[in-house]
Amino acid sequence: MQKNKSQVSVEWTEKALAEKEPCMKMHYLDLALELNPYNTTALNNKGMLLHIEGKFREAIQCYDRILAQYSISGSFPALYNKSLALKEIGRYEAALNFMNKALKVQPDNIKIKEHIEKLNAIIEYKTDEKTRITTYLPAKDLAVNQIYERWEPPAVSTLLAHSMKCNLRDIKYQKGFGEDIIKEKLIQDNLAQKVYSCRSCWFQKDNVCHHQETKAMAVASNAICRNFRPDKVKT
Repeated sequence: MQKNKSQVSVEWTEKALAEKEPCMKMHYLDLALELNPYNTTALNNKGMLLHIEGKFREAIQCYDRILAQYSISGSFPALYNKSLALKEIGRYEAALNFMNKALKVQPDNIKIKEHIEKLNAIIEYKTDEKTRITTYLPAKDLAVNQIYERWEPPAVSTLLAHSMKCNLRDIKYQKGFGEDIIKEKLIQDNLAQKVYSCRSCWFQKDNVCHHQETKAMAVASNAICRNFRPDKVKT
């Protein structure tokens, strides 16, 4: 008896799941989806493979095709995986929305709860960043003929939390995966070499500090204060 397309699609999917080599795995998944574009297992695995390759938007398209077919309860992996992909492209509010939907399906899932906590911390931190960076003092309030020359850097842990886009009190959730060790060493080196200074701070504009808690003095190139946050454009 001749096999139908859906049956063959399942066989290609099983072959993909058993394959270790990413290129061949993707090849088998594409064959499976060519025969059955609605094969959710193939779509989900293709999405995860694209995620590993850094193709987050393409991964999201795979998850969306699953979500278009099923109710929330029937598409848990797609909800969870889409949230992770959205986080990677900086869409934190949307990522939180989909992770909350995943929690409704598995309310006792500790891993989901941890992701939600991290996302809430990131959103809170980003909101605080936006407030800080847009709060400039008017020109009439700037201190005249005063230059800030002290070297009083923030704690490395504070800069690490900023770099890892998480709240300082939640840094423990982010640490221990290797990335934090690399970033912490970079921060220490940048401070030691004075790469991090008032001149590379995102509160500095035209060599004048605009942080709301300072006197808005002119800044020296070898000075730094506890409100320092690195500006990617300047560093």
